[in-house]
Amino acid sequence: MKLPDILPAPAKSNAQLKTAKWLSGEGAGSWFTIRRDMETMNLFRVTRYSDTGNFECCGIFEADRPLDPASEYLLTYPSHCQKVTVKQKDELITLRIKEKLSEADAR
Repeated sequence: MKLPDILPAPAKSNAQLKTAKWLSGEGAGSWFTIRRDMETMNLFRVTRYSDTGNFECCGIFEADRPLDPASEYLLTYPSHCQKVTVKQKDELITLRIKEKLSEADAR
């Protein structure tokens, strides 16, 4: 059985991608940035960019368990503009959108 073609991370094409993490997919992929949005431990601003660095979506997401975006983590599936899944310290953490934000809010 042939494995699907998973894309390697392309070069980061703009300043917004400086801290972004790559999530590879079959035939495509996306860059994600996750940063704590407020003092509330479980709210985060998540922004998704295309493989070429074009803005796709941004929002305030709520994590279902503690997440430290300053520590190492991996993006995994499912991850899209409504839900993002990360693996940190061998735990899967799900972030679900609470509020959609504009491209201007992503900066």
